[in-house]
Amino acid sequence: MNAAVWAIQRGRLMGFLVALIVFVGVFSYTQLGQLEDPEFTVRTAVVYTEYPGARAVRVEQEVTERIELKIQQLGELDQVQSHSRDGVSVIFVDIQESHDPESLRQIWDELRHKVNEAARELPDGVRGPFVDDDYGDVFALLIALSGEGYGYDVLDRVTDNVRRELLRVPGVAKVELFGQQGERVFVETSREKIAEMGLTPHQVVQALNRQNVVEPAGFVEMGPRDVRIFASGVFESLEEIRSLSIRSPATGNLVYLRDFAEVRRGFSDPPQALLRHEGQDALAIGIVPTQGVNVVDLGERISESLARIEPTLPVGMSFGIIANQPREVEAAVGEFMINLVTAVVIVIAVLLIALGLRTGLIVGAGVPFTILATFIVMWGTGIDLHRVSLGALVIVLGMMVDNAIVVAELTFVKMQRGMDRLQAAQEAVSETAWPLFSATLIAVLAFSPIALTDTATGEFTRSLFWVVGFSLLLSWVLAITVTPVMCHRWLKSPAKGSEGDDPYGGRLYGGFRCLLGGVLHWRRVSLAGIVGLLVLSLIGFMLVPQIFFPPAQRAQFMVDYWLPEGSRISQTSEDMAVIEGWLQGRDEVESATAFIGEGAPRFYLPMLPEHPNAAFGQILVNLKAVDDLDAMMAATRGFMDQRFPDAEPRVRPMQLGDPVRYPIEMRIIGPERDTLRAVAEQGRALLAGDPRLDHVRLDWRDRTPQIQVDVDQERARRANVSSAAISEALATAFAGQPIGVYIEDDKRIPIKWRFPLEDRTDPTQVETMVIWPEQGHRPVPLLQVADVSVVWDDASIWRMDRERSVTLQMDLVPGAIAHEVLRDLRQRAGDLDLPSGYRIEWDGEPVKSLEAQRGVLQPVPVVLGLMALVLMAQFNSYRRSLIILLTVPLGVVGVSAGLLLFKQPFGFMALLGVMSLSGMIIKNAIVMVEQLDLEMERSDDAYAALVEAAVSRVRPVLLAAATTVLGMLPLALSGPFWAPMAIAIMFGLALASLLTLLAVPLFYAVLFGISSRPLPNPLTPYPGTRGDGGRPT
Repeated sequence: MNAAVWAIQRGRLMGFLVALIVFVGVFSYTQLGQLEDPEFTVRTAVVYTEYPGARAVRVEQEVTERIELKIQQLGELDQVQSHSRDGVSVIFVDIQESHDPESLRQIWDELRHKVNEAARELPDGVRGPFVDDDYGDVFALLIALSGEGYGYDVLDRVTDNVRRELLRVPGVAKVELFGQQGERVFVETSREKIAEMGLTPHQVVQALNRQNVVEPAGFVEMGPRDVRIFASGVFESLEEIRSLSIRSPATGNLVYLRDFAEVRRGFSDPPQALLRHEGQDALAIGIVPTQGVNVVDLGERISESLARIEPTLPVGMSFGIIANQPREVEAAVGEFMINLVTAVVIVIAVLLIALGLRTGLIVGAGVPFTILATFIVMWGTGIDLHRVSLGALVIVLGMMVDNAIVVAELTFVKMQRGMDRLQAAQEAVSETAWPLFSATLIAVLAFSPIALTDTATGEFTRSLFWVVGFSLLLSWVLAITVTPVMCHRWLKSPAKGSEGDDPYGGRLYGGFRCLLGGVLHWRRVSLAGIVGLLVLSLIGFMLVPQIFFPPAQRAQFMVDYWLPEGSRISQTSEDMAVIEGWLQGRDEVESATAFIGEGAPRFYLPMLPEHPNAAFGQILVNLKAVDDLDAMMAATRGFMDQRFPDAEPRVRPMQLGDPVRYPIEMRIIGPERDTLRAVAEQGRALLAGDPRLDHVRLDWRDRTPQIQVDVDQERARRANVSSAAISEALATAFAGQPIGVYIEDDKRIPIKWRFPLEDRTDPTQVETMVIWPEQGHRPVPLLQVADVSVVWDDASIWRMDRERSVTLQMDLVPGAIAHEVLRDLRQRAGDLDLPSGYRIEWDGEPVKSLEAQRGVLQPVPVVLGLMALVLMAQFNSYRRSLIILLTVPLGVVGVSAGLLLFKQPFGFMALLGVMSLSGMIIKNAIVMVEQLDLEMERSDDAYAALVEAAVSRVRPVLLAAATTVLGMLPLALSGPFWAPMAIAIMFGLALASLLTLLAVPLFYAVLFGISSRPLPNPLTPYPGTRGDGGRPT
């Protein structure tokens, strides 16, 4: 049965279904999760290993290399990048993007298995390795806790209580604390005092270790039971530690620890990391939400929980917001909903003006119905509200009414021809339902490469395809059911003898007949003109700047600060305090939070956290208004360049999409460290003169001075001193020695033995120190068994896929285009004299962009094949299918002109716009070919039928283009993320629609050999043609 007749006969049922869509749609909207940006999977795990006392090169050779060899056996591995530093190995394991998120858990288990295999081969003294597969966790909220005059002991205790309370909030998956100093019990004494007591440092450490133990002591049998024996000698108070007695081998007397050592509680010294919020020492509380939770609702629940907790805080202590994703999400979703509502109003206004009140309302009613139906499907399929899904609704808004325009317009035309409402609606749907479906399906297919690509960027934008697909298919269903019902009920039949009997008369249609007649008469010139336009547009495309993704329009930016490698954290903290003070004095700044010795945790998905380094600091700056972002970043750059000329400062906005660490990276790969550095320095000198480069940074950083103690094994054996004893003595003298833990309630506080600060930091102590043999009582001077020298060596070694690599990391000045800069740098890098076995690879924004574009373009041949299949199924004709496909390049004309006119870059989103534009153009071409075939069947005059078929499509095609173009206007004004895509579609569709009205009849006439002739009267239709119209747009 005809869908229109079925629906009209069941009018009450259709009314009920529409009401149900409205009710369930509104409910579904309230249930949808809300995010600022769509989630994408971070397919990276990090393997951490500590090797205390080892230089970077030893860490690389004895730890990193062995673990990498095992990781290399993972079949799912994409790349492995490692960073070996003094005492620490960090390995980043990237999994191929083709693996879906559900399979990652199994892959991480396999990674742990490989890492555990490698652990058996690591040297003694290594701690770990540890696998962190939560590297991609995003902290939706970062909350600072601070209070003037409060020490870290109080802050620690309070944050622990807050953490327990927040874990009870529904929707909270994990709560982590940042900035904790790590409490310690220090046992501190000097070499002189130990000697006065007739002891050696080794004896004191040994005594402390033997006393502070928990060892199994077996069990005894008591009747039918085994009763375990526990012998615990752990320290339970500081006084017990002070009262520890040690017998002096020299005198035989007992001495107490308090007689020659100070025992006190404190915090890590020097600290591993510091955190300040608004200039005050603080701790940060990071909250990770559960999967799929509505972040805005979670933010409200957390705010309520903090409001209950705050009155219980000590006087003067308060919470501060460091990063607030719920607030960002609420603002972003609210802005996009405004854009959506604005676009709906624009589309309906266009329909009312073009079609009149009744027809405009009938067609326009499909917009809210389709949107609400789409919300239902989004809720059912787990698609959240975010930048991409809401943008997709705005993109597809004008296309939602295309099908309804065709059905309503053809119904009205047929009623003008004298048909009653039921017959007009029935024939309109009968003639258009399947052609409309084919056109809609092709429009959906045009977006499908986004869903078929397996890149992270594709995952980021994938919901665009699903939302567009759902909306268009739902609009087709509503157009062939609800729209006929509304036409049958509310569309008025035109009065007989009215002007409506000739719907295609008048000056507009007459002018189009003249124009089309000229195109068909001068067909060779017309074809040459089309080719010329395409050539000009392609040339214009070469002038359009290219980007990957624009910066995020958030009222936030990051300040990175690097001192020379090896700098003390106290110096980093001092410099950072100056920057913080300057920022806090600016009216534009809402808050500034400093992370010293490490980077901020991942509070925003497209960011790459920095790993701990005493010479590094980072400030997260929140502004009061996003309009101040560019000016404030420029001012901060200027201040830092002037105030800290010897540092490496960096000011950068937040990113969008698949993150990159630097806009351009030049990676030099080879075996020898000295040669790598030499080539890197040549490269840095070669690039230094480019005014588009802001800073050129070496990821290996500068070499640092190191005191090298080379043990002469022969001399050491004669002195009865082992290498282990020398290493232990050096570690004890300058780093301190861990001697167990002090247990207080549920806290385990490490105990550390060490010498006073002046002894630990005095380099001359190395040459004067003595080593106590394990047997014997005479100390051996270090210089008797070892040679001491100062060397400059690498404190940081990077590797890519198990090969050493030095990377030149480049920031760009504002306005510089990474693609253009990289193109020039590639040419200049050819002047480098690379030794045999060394090569250069490039990374950064242009490379990521190319990878993402390749990922999207890879399934395009399959998609084109599916489109061709749909066309052949619809027309069963090679020539007709060819005519339709020939119209696709017409969109390039408008895209090139629009991007150049509005100075918009061509990036990943613009590429998606061009691909989706092809579906819209094909949809219009199906309109034309379908109508041409219909008119050919009705008329014996092929040329007259050709002209009148084109004329009958002028209003539907232009109206459909107008609704899409004008409906996208809010998106074009919404910011740099959507503007290039919106401009590309708006201008591409506008010019392509005009060209399609002329090009399709031209191609049809050429391929089917239809000759032209003069028009008898361009203001009226050709005699013998009906010009009914009504084909899919």
